[in-house]
Amino acid sequence: MADPAAARAAAAGTRSRRGGARRVGAGARRARQLVARTIGRAWADRVLGLAAEAGFWALLSLTPLLLVLVAAIGYLPPLFGAGTVSEVEAWILTVAGHVLAPSAVEGVIDPVLADVLHHGRGEIVSVGFLLALWSGSAAMNTYVNAITIAYGMNELRPALRARALAFALYLGALGAGALVLPLLVATPDWILAATPADARPVVGPLVSVGYWPVLIVLCTGLLVVLYRAATPVRGRWRRDMPGAVLAMLLWLGGSMALRLFLSLAIAGNAAYGVLAAPAAALLFLYVTALAVLLGAELNARIARSRPDG
Repeated sequence: MADPAAARAAAAGTRSRRGGARRVGAGARRARQLVARTIGRAWADRVLGLAAEAGFWALLSLTPLLLVLVAAIGYLPPLFGAGTVSEVEAWILTVAGHVLAPSAVEGVIDPVLADVLHHGRGEIVSVGFLLALWSGSAAMNTYVNAITIAYGMNELRPALRARALAFALYLGALGAGALVLPLLVATPDWILAATPADARPVVGPLVSVGYWPVLIVLCTGLLVVLYRAATPVRGRWRRDMPGAVLAMLLWLGGSMALRLFLSLAIAGNAAYGVLAAPAAALLFLYVTALAVLLGAELNARIARSRPDG
């Protein structure tokens, strides 16, 4: 005769497994519905076109911004010595030689660099910075408008306030870039080389393990700030985290795929080599904008399903 207690335990275990399977199935179904709603709404909001617009304005802002940085280097010799400026000039000419024709480098790039770097041009710094602010804030304005469209809040903020917010966010992005870009340039090996010798046994393992996680967490946090600042009606901070994580994953995957595509498409083809740098820059900025806007669409769909947060 079967033990009643054992039978009850077996029945309870069966019900628990069935309940767990139902919960897993319901969770997978909700995830599929969320993905479908996010993709459908992103298509309706013209995310592909808005990402192209943001990428174009961002690319347009890079030229005057880089010109400002190069012109500002012309004032560095009293601080760092003339050798630093000469090294920068040689590096720029080398990079330009891989992208432009030799006649363009010798006839245009070299004379301009010599004039700007070795004499310091205040008018280039001022005018170039104004152009960078105008085009860069236009790119940020596209981000702000696209995020508010994703949340269905584009009618809640006047156009002038939206442009002023975009200008402030662009200034903040420049400051954030000043923080993040040195971390991107300063690889773990460079950081370890700059560390005092007696501290390297301790700093080395920390840098090798924590460098990329810290950088990814920092960039994800900046995306959360962007999503929160762009929306007129703000919820809790944690509600902006899923979209930021998705944007980082899409950006990392898209960047690796873009790098592979460009290496296969351009390698060994001199005809494409001249267009490689601007094409790669525009595609990279497009992938970046697309990842950010898709993250905003995900946050908006989650907010619609949970209106309490």
